[in-house]
Amino acid sequence: MRRFVLIISAFLMALFPLCGAYAEEQVYIENPDFQYMDAESMPSGWYTDAWYTGDGDFFVELDEADGNTCLHMTNPTQNDVRLCQDIDVEPDSYYRISCDIKAHGVSDGGGANVSVAGTMAASDPITGDTTGWQRTELVGKTGQDQHTMTVCMRLGGYGSLSSGEAWFRDFSVTKLDGAPAGEVQDFYYYNNANANSESGSHNVNELHGGAMLLTVLLSGVIGAICYRKGILKKPEPDGEGVNVCTLLVLAFLMRCLLSLVFYGHSTDINCFMAWSYHLAEDGLANFYNSGMFADYPPGYMYILWLTGSIARALGLEYGGAGYVLITKMPSILADIFAAYMTYKLARNKLTGSQSTLLCCIVAFNPAMAFISGAWGQVDMIPAIMLLGVIYLFDSGKLELAGLLYGAAIITKPQSLMIGPLLAVAYFAKVYDKGWRYALRTLAAVALAVMAIFALAWPFKGAQQPLWFMDKLLGTATSYPYASVEAFNMPALLGGNWADVNAPLLGLTYGKWGSIMIVLSCIAAAAGYIRSRDKKYSLTLSGALLLSGIFTFGQYMHERYIFPVLPLLIAAFLLSGDRRLIKTYVIYTCALLLNVLAAFVVVKSAALRGAEYNVITLIGSVINLMAFASMITAYWSMTVRREIYPAYCEERMEKTEGTVYEIQGDTPVVTLRDRLYCFALTLVYAIIALTNLGTTQAPENYWIGSVGDTAAITLESPQEISEIRIFGGIYEGRATLSFSDGQSIEYVQENDDMFRWITVSGDDAVYTDKIGIEVTEGRVWINEIALFDNDGNIIKSAASEGAEALVDEPEEIPATPSYLNGMYFDELYHGRTAYEHLHGIAPYENSHPPLGKIFIMLGIAIFGMNAFGWRIIGTLFGIAMVPIMYAFGKKLFRRSDYALLSAGLFTFDFMHFTQTRIATIDVYGVFFIILMYYFMYDYYCMNFFDDGLKATLKPLAIAGLFFGLGAASKWICIYAGGGLAVILFTSLGQRYAEYRRFKNAPGKTERRRVQGFWRNTLMTLLWCCVFYIAVPVVIYLLSYIPYVLCENHYGLSGIWDFQKFMFNYHSGLTATHPYESPWWQWPLDLRPVWYYISYRVPEGMTSTISAFGNPAVWWVCSACTGILCARLIAGRSKPDKGIFVLLIGLGANYLPWVLVTRCTFAYHFFASVPFIVFITVWLIREFDERHPKLRRMKWAYLGLVVLLFALFYPVISGAPASIGYVRALEWLPGWTFMGY
Repeated sequence: MRRFVLIISAFLMALFPLCGAYAEEQVYIENPDFQYMDAESMPSGWYTDAWYTGDGDFFVELDEADGNTCLHMTNPTQNDVRLCQDIDVEPDSYYRISCDIKAHGVSDGGGANVSVAGTMAASDPITGDTTGWQRTELVGKTGQDQHTMTVCMRLGGYGSLSSGEAWFRDFSVTKLDGAPAGEVQDFYYYNNANANSESGSHNVNELHGGAMLLTVLLSGVIGAICYRKGILKKPEPDGEGVNVCTLLVLAFLMRCLLSLVFYGHSTDINCFMAWSYHLAEDGLANFYNSGMFADYPPGYMYILWLTGSIARALGLEYGGAGYVLITKMPSILADIFAAYMTYKLARNKLTGSQSTLLCCIVAFNPAMAFISGAWGQVDMIPAIMLLGVIYLFDSGKLELAGLLYGAAIITKPQSLMIGPLLAVAYFAKVYDKGWRYALRTLAAVALAVMAIFALAWPFKGAQQPLWFMDKLLGTATSYPYASVEAFNMPALLGGNWADVNAPLLGLTYGKWGSIMIVLSCIAAAAGYIRSRDKKYSLTLSGALLLSGIFTFGQYMHERYIFPVLPLLIAAFLLSGDRRLIKTYVIYTCALLLNVLAAFVVVKSAALRGAEYNVITLIGSVINLMAFASMITAYWSMTVRREIYPAYCEERMEKTEGTVYEIQGDTPVVTLRDRLYCFALTLVYAIIALTNLGTTQAPENYWIGSVGDTAAITLESPQEISEIRIFGGIYEGRATLSFSDGQSIEYVQENDDMFRWITVSGDDAVYTDKIGIEVTEGRVWINEIALFDNDGNIIKSAASEGAEALVDEPEEIPATPSYLNGMYFDELYHGRTAYEHLHGIAPYENSHPPLGKIFIMLGIAIFGMNAFGWRIIGTLFGIAMVPIMYAFGKKLFRRSDYALLSAGLFTFDFMHFTQTRIATIDVYGVFFIILMYYFMYDYYCMNFFDDGLKATLKPLAIAGLFFGLGAASKWICIYAGGGLAVILFTSLGQRYAEYRRFKNAPGKTERRRVQGFWRNTLMTLLWCCVFYIAVPVVIYLLSYIPYVLCENHYGLSGIWDFQKFMFNYHSGLTATHPYESPWWQWPLDLRPVWYYISYRVPEGMTSTISAFGNPAVWWVCSACTGILCARLIAGRSKPDKGIFVLLIGLGANYLPWVLVTRCTFAYHFFASVPFIVFITVWLIREFDERHPKLRRMKWAYLGLVVLLFALFYPVISGAPASIGYVRALEWLPGWTFMGY
């Protein structure tokens, strides 16, 4: 007992160094009329503040209007900029703040206004363009003990950013004698309920880093003692222990005390109180329609509505200590509940003293206590909900788990971070348990969606049905920084509050973060699959996933690591591995230091100096230590299957895991297979990624409408020999005027987007300035490059507001080419991917969106550059190689034929060219191969012999890939017709067996087929789910970018796009010089010419064309015809493999016979895998008849590779002599140079 009392006392003492350390100093300012200037020509006594504070993010300057001085404020992009002044006020008094405002081009949001900093009080926003000055007023009341307030002239608002220009004059504050008529807002800045009015200020003088480190050190020491004395050592004989209720009451009182000492995080607690107050006053339906800032989704608003209603019923003063405490109470009670449940669960396995210690570890955790009691945040509530989801899932209550997960998402969007792992867990459950669990999984997904809609619906009001999607998906991107006070790897590398697009080690913070998030998901999924027979697997994998995302991902806030703490406790209770408690202690120290620093620094950005950088360094290192401890324990527990038991200093021996064997007649994968497959994939990956594209491209842009002007100034008058422009997605015209009297018209068309276009004429111009005026439409320019006669870039600067025209000279390539710009249909699909990423209404609607979403992922990671918009398709193309190998091994059951199949496809020209361009064909073909791979698996099975459950697995997977393919390109719908033929052929075969044996004399034979009708019905119902319902869901989900874009398309709009697609493809009458009808494709008569450039050494060219390797298309097409003839003549015996291949070929090729629109050779791409397999099937038959000639197949593969090398320049864009390119034009239709 004595030890427990000491531990509790020490935990309480751990927070004492912070008490009273954050008093503020008030600063009085003067000069309200802008008459006195400081050294920077700004009004003395005033200070500026902004949401984005980087160079060029905003401009505040003095101006003249009507002979009087006024303030001119400019936001080039969305921002919240304020010019502030602290003034003396009297408590419990009414004031009117007045100002004249004029606006130009001010976007929606907060607009131009006057406000009181630190409160929700702001005047009505002035947006758009005003014809003159407008008088605006703000009336409000100060608090009972308020003596100062910070008044602002503002362009933007908290959470309501605006761009544009605004002018302010005649600013005044008037004290009113009594309560005025009309709206009265609250001017009280609820920052510290106990702060002395004489000691407050908008700045905090000290960071108190020493107090923070002392608190963390003391917490770490106490945690280490608990670990050594209570977790490592063998338990002593159990006594009565300390009464748990007493401990929980003490923990509750400790948090209440923290609430009295620390008012709360100024931003968060003020928002929570304001929201609870308005919810109690105006109800749920009016909350999100009121126009007030609210970036939380509806889930937690129910709790705030309850706290607000209780505060109102009790008559608590808004902003008083009681109101603050009642607002924090849900979080405090959630902590106590978590501690109690820890004790209850532990008591089922452990002694009373051991259970009590674990209860203390949660109840008196200083980080948890500070976050709920001092800060006022709600992290424990969604953490408990996630634990509930995992518990329900592990208990087999999949539907309830889905329902609760939906509620968790709508409560805190960060719950989505664990979504990929839950998806893997559900799929693993289907794999392990069979088709019934697939239906239960679909029910869980449906219930999750229903929970989200049901909880959001009472808040809908007049908003559109999917109004809450912005709350769920927009949270992360609303803070576009590498780290937002999170002490993690990006912060350690200087990324705290750094732009997520800032460069880091060759990429950007955002790209590195996205890569690491994907790797974290893969690691957690792999560990879970490997150890899913263990009770702790899902809980521990969730902890790893969240810790990995926090440690290495972008957009992280200081508290996003919080759920890892309760997950670690739960994993410890399930596994008994003592290392998890050690990791828990380290993470507690890391989180405590992080939240203490963030809590203080929010009061003043000026505190982010050398001392804060040291704190960041220390905190980041501690967090990395915690992650190292986490990954070490995770690897040991999931891969090596080791447990280091608590209450025992010795290590347990390695446990045996469950071996999951693949059912069915599956060919054995040998070491030779792995070597063949890996080597071929590696060789192709190197070839495919070489000269794919660069990451060099300007991404900042200037947009001009008709009448807009800009100017570019050179350092001195110079002769310009060439002008290049890298443009964006609009169409328009602009005139470029030079000081020597010349002018050039720049025409921006869709065909010129995202690539360098030379606009200069034949004659050089001599100028020191270039004027730009938009004369038609809209012009989007990312960069203008000026070159002298020697080809050097001329330094220049652009006028205010148009800096993006010349701000990225490092992104100007020496030579424009396909390596740094778009070509062919990239102009449509790559552009639309960019629009999906940025919420712009999509331009290209002739194909479903999923393929463009894949392209979007590359752009999101690597930026809007050639490498970014091509990399995902190229990776899909690389992935086709091992898939073709696996399919070949399944078909032919020999490594040599699998290698031959994959090799022929790998070195086909169309495969190479069509997967290195940012179009969507690669995704459709990829999913077609996979759907036939699994449908062949199904066709080889028999539900009489293999069991219904076993046959449904490949059938479902094939349907899943059918859905993904149909959402990528409609050619997969044609391919799906072939799947239906195979399915009904299989069922027909089963029916024939049933007819044959249902009346057989043998009892065993009759019993074998007696379940035919039940199995057939279940199979057809299964297909209704996975070939109708699931594809429809996938298809609709692929339109999420349409729902979230600026036009917010609904179901009717999505349906209109389907009609447009059908009419477009069925009624297209356009012709093209490189079109070719279906019958020419196998003959390889007309390549599609994509690209040419002569910006290479004289006598050379760079060109790209799409067509087939003659040794593949000619030979394989001929072999297909030969096989069909042999089958008809009865000279070849068909097997299941050849049946599937012929059906696949027919489904992907024959529909084009009926298509009358313009078609191209790349439409044959989906048929190539099938004619390759058919050819290998014939080669195998030839080898069986002529074994002495079996090595000839390698000579054939060598010929394919030789032709690939020979034609490489004309399929890759590699520079080659014009004579060499001409020599490759073997047929009249082969024109590789465009003429």
